[in-house]
Amino acid sequence: MAKLMCIGRVTADLELRESARKEPYVRFSLAENLGYGERARTQYFQVWAWGHLAKNLVKRKVRKGSLIWVSGSLELEEYTKNDGETHDKRLKLKLDDWDYIPAFQGKTECDVPQSEPAVPVGMVDGEREALPE
Repeated sequence: MAKLMCIGRVTADLELRESARKEPYVRFSLAENLGYGERARTQYFQVWAWGHLAKNLVKRKVRKGSLIWVSGSLELEEYTKNDGETHDKRLKLKLDDWDYIPAFQGKTECDVPQSEPAVPVGMVDGEREALPE
């Protein structure tokens, strides 16, 4: 079983549903952005949550655009597309844990004034000591 942990944005508002066995669940897509610039791309995971995890996602108001981290077991699921003929595969994540990624507030590290170090940092002069044999 493969375990996965990733950070992404929820692509649609969640809807709490009930299975045939009367167990609550939600399913949603999570968009994970990879790379940057010309190599930027997005990959999507279909996330399934059951029972208390499903209820907690809805109770804590996860919605379209929410930035969250998720972890769970990864499965490759085969399915038939809406045309009824084309078969495909998708990554499905069975949720074990999750939480919001806190919104950044405050100054960036670059904005914080730097103090002098308590101990002066030695300068590298390019000379290296021989390694012990």
